[in-house]
Amino acid sequence: MNSMTGFGHSEAEGAGVRMSVELKTLNTRYLDIIPSLPGPLTSLEGPIRSFLQNRFLRGRVELSVRMKEVSEELLVSVDTEVAQAWTGALEHLAQTLGTGESVGLEMLVRQEGVLKTEKKRDVEAYWSVLEPLLIQAAQQVDTDRAREGKRLAADIEDQMKTLEQSLANIETQAPLMRQEMEDSLRLRFEEILGDASGEARVLQEIAAWIVKTDINEEIVRLTSHIVAFRDEAKQEGAVGKKLDFLAQEMGREINTIGSKSPRSEISREVVDMKDALEKAREQLRNVE
Repeated sequence: MNSMTGFGHSEAEGAGVRMSVELKTLNTRYLDIIPSLPGPLTSLEGPIRSFLQNRFLRGRVELSVRMKEVSEELLVSVDTEVAQAWTGALEHLAQTLGTGESVGLEMLVRQEGVLKTEKKRDVEAYWSVLEPLLIQAAQQVDTDRAREGKRLAADIEDQMKTLEQSLANIETQAPLMRQEMEDSLRLRFEEILGDASGEARVLQEIAAWIVKTDINEEIVRLTSHIVAFRDEAKQEGAVGKKLDFLAQEMGREINTIGSKSPRSEISREVVDMKDALEKAREQLRNVE
């Protein structure tokens, strides 16, 4: 069982840049990847998403990458057509004004568009720096999520034990509830009908009452759900959705037991079970 919350950070220098990576994961129902990348790395969003999708199964994954150039390699080129156009225009201006000046190289290179510069960027080299940083940060996140997952698992197991204890108490109370109701029905029949009530009629009414109020099926199903819950919690991968579904099924059985049972002792145990289950479901919201 893993939590959905974790944090990782890594940084390194290479390919003429210094990169830093921050990776944060939070709880949400589905996998939601939110990358924040500097301009030169936007073309790497696809490989980054693939990496994160293969690493995480569920949760909100926030990635922030920062990049600073520590050494610049400029590519300088000359636009000869623009240079010729500037030369012709400046020579024509000199003739028009009668200055007799010639167009020098120093003047020409200062004109807009004659020289073009761009920074040399190697995206593949950037990826060779970034990928190990992603792996390192993701490993830190995995460690956080596993550590928090153990804490969640321990707390959820405590709630399951509380639920089981209440269920055991209810199983003890169920026969007493049935006997009390049989005695109560017999007494009422005798008070109203006296000797004319008849044993068959009493047994018929008791059977009808048992159909409406017997909680044995609910106890069996709830026990089965608890066993399935524990088995699923031991599985690898994203188990949170399945565990939450099983918790919902437990809640239905607990509610039915409460609605069928007039005995106050059982009602108190039902309240305790609902409280334990709600605490478990609160923790399940952060389970991957």
